[in-house]
Amino acid sequence: HHTSNKISHQYISRMGKKDKKKKDPEKKAALAAKKEAKADKAAVKRLQKEQDRLNSLSIQDSDRDDGKPQKPQEESLDSILASFRQRTKELETAVQEPIDTSFPCPPRGNFTLTLCPTNGLFYMFGGEYYDGSENLVFDELLRWNPDFKADNNDEQEGANENISDSTDNNNNIDSYDTGKWTRILTPSPTPPPRCAHSAVFHNDGIYIFGGEMATAEKYHHYKDLWRLDVKKNTWEECKSRGGSPPAARSGHRAVAWRHYMIIFGGFQEELRADTRWFNDVHIFDFQTNIWCELKYNKLARLPPARSACNMTVCADALFIYGGYSKLKNANTGAGANKSEGITHIDCWMLPLKPLINASKSGPLSGASPPSWERISRKGEYPSQRAGTSAVLHKNKLLVFGGVLDSEGDQHKMESVFYDDLFALDMERRRWFAMRLKKASGGGRRRKKKDNQDDSKVENDGGNDSDNSEEEDEVPQNDAEAISSGWDFDKLRNDMFAFIDGNGNIVYEKIEDEDGEDDSNKIGEEEKTKEAPDLPTDATPVGKTVTREKKQVGVKNVDKIDASAVMQVDSKGLPSTVTRQTPLPRINCAVAIKGNTLYIYGGVVEVGDREVTLDDCWSIDLNKRDKWTCIWPGQMHKQVWKGVDDDDSYISSDQGGDDDEDSLDEDFELDPIHEDDVNNDEKMTEEERKKAKKAAKKAKEKEKRRGVRHEITELKEKLGVDNAQRTPQMGESVAEFYARTTEYWSVEAAKSAGVAAADSGERLSTKELAREGFLQAKKRYE
Repeated sequence: HHTSNKISHQYISRMGKKDKKKKDPEKKAALAAKKEAKADKAAVKRLQKEQDRLNSLSIQDSDRDDGKPQKPQEESLDSILASFRQRTKELETAVQEPIDTSFPCPPRGNFTLTLCPTNGLFYMFGGEYYDGSENLVFDELLRWNPDFKADNNDEQEGANENISDSTDNNNNIDSYDTGKWTRILTPSPTPPPRCAHSAVFHNDGIYIFGGEMATAEKYHHYKDLWRLDVKKNTWEECKSRGGSPPAARSGHRAVAWRHYMIIFGGFQEELRADTRWFNDVHIFDFQTNIWCELKYNKLARLPPARSACNMTVCADALFIYGGYSKLKNANTGAGANKSEGITHIDCWMLPLKPLINASKSGPLSGASPPSWERISRKGEYPSQRAGTSAVLHKNKLLVFGGVLDSEGDQHKMESVFYDDLFALDMERRRWFAMRLKKASGGGRRRKKKDNQDDSKVENDGGNDSDNSEEEDEVPQNDAEAISSGWDFDKLRNDMFAFIDGNGNIVYEKIEDEDGEDDSNKIGEEEKTKEAPDLPTDATPVGKTVTREKKQVGVKNVDKIDASAVMQVDSKGLPSTVTRQTPLPRINCAVAIKGNTLYIYGGVVEVGDREVTLDDCWSIDLNKRDKWTCIWPGQMHKQVWKGVDDDDSYISSDQGGDDDEDSLDEDFELDPIHEDDVNNDEKMTEEERKKAKKAAKKAKEKEKRRGVRHEITELKEKLGVDNAQRTPQMGESVAEFYARTTEYWSVEAAKSAGVAAADSGERLSTKELAREGFLQAKKRYE
């Protein structure tokens, strides 16, 4: 979903035939100059408007106490990030400062949230935010104290001064115990911006490895290792003193075990080579700064390569579960050389005891290689899904969320997102569904009667940690748990509105069961002039109710919508409503402190729209009777600039743009004729606006082509599947030829055979070698 820099020029189409008679050159020039001046004026207006609302639309907009919008900040997110990096370069010692919002803003995904056991604080680093047009990658270091309580109202108000107080839906900011977030500005050196990296804690240090930098200008995988000293708040790059460091990658997993860090899996995507998926295990010794790769017996059974799996260490054993990878189709017919996504559901265990007798020369010195063991699925296990998040709690791996993608009609991708919690007991090697417990009437745990249903066995939710997982003591049949995920229709109904890049409120167009969409009934509803009363705290039955005035371009469009997730408030803007449980999501941050599980952020997709969540929840694993909302998030304020399918949305055109504002300076215009001007004047306001918006959105669609999509196209165009005829990154012509001499000798012999048949002369060995080098050089260039 990353964008590229390619911007193609689009033509504005005009209806009717062009008059072929000769025009007056002076009049034609005057008309062209007038049109050009109008376009220039529109460009200046649009640039100024974009500068004014960049921050306000990029999550940072907020309302004042008087209900009027604040004046948008003058800096863009990119300039803020650049200023932040410049400040860190000039620092000699670390600086700590509170952030201006209750939670980090803008939201981000694929970051790391690491608990420091020595001070009980969480450290957040990196991440990315995608708004449908560009991808921002962060190098910001933040610290969170979830137990912090403000001493006075002034301090609390100061921390929340830029957050909208949504009193319409009873979401008063002061009612949330958000803790305290602190931004840490560290002196150089610092790790570059990245996402999808790994982080582990060891001996007062947080170790960051790998990750990726994915923006419109740059795509790069890292293989560097950094250590954050949590006492001094300084970074240090850990240079390897020997061994075999892992290749650059992202989406891998890392755990700390004894005085080692263990790396598994991940992927690496390059322009001139196929995407590589890893199943290797690399071990970093914190004491010696030496890397070592695990080697196995030739007949050893290994887990398939994957990224984004769940991994943990328990009782000197490494466990991995799930993940995602792509496998190239081996067929020779249609669809050959195309990759097919695989959602893994297997679980593996690797004993680590052979590594305990480590010496200074490496963790495998004198030790027999360990063997992977596949664990069968027992108990009530989760359904097939990818993008799950996991954390270790005692002897259990807690797994939350995920998504299942499947290809529907006309190769359309259909996704189901999940919001359930599971536990894998690694001692008994059995799965359990971690549902909320029913409220107990008091007293200790009741004994199970002979014919009593399992679901009626309750717990009073006391502090007895031995009874924290009720399902652990209740036998379950081995079967996949029944999960009611959120499909596309439910996601659209509950997340029905958003702000687009032009400042308009955009509504999802919901279709009836018979295929007729709501927009066809707008006229009927408008005749009633009555707004239906909709609940603000319950999931809607059926579809979202949508009402829109026929007139296009008015600022106050009469729409009333509500769901279990958001509603349109009294100001006509999307606003959140109180929820009792977290939304379904993928790739969220999960962390444990004591017996409390924290879930923060993640991503959910509504068709082509990607929503980066920033809400935060906790649950007491001893009681497990309810979810507690620490921060409801500002998801409803996000701006999505990737609206490219006009048939799927209804826009309020709330921005009230002038006609000339809708023109784009990058458009190429057809030659201007007098009849064209007359035809333009005959067009209605609505028709002109639709034509210009269609042309503009066609151009924006081209701009939103992702980097990965471009890489795939280039691979197919250049034919880089064969490594023998494809230069590697950073390889010179001589190095390329030396590595592939045998291949080019064969190619030279083939071409020489054709030449000999034509001329009757054969090339010498030296001439064949020269011909092979020339072909290799031509391929390299």
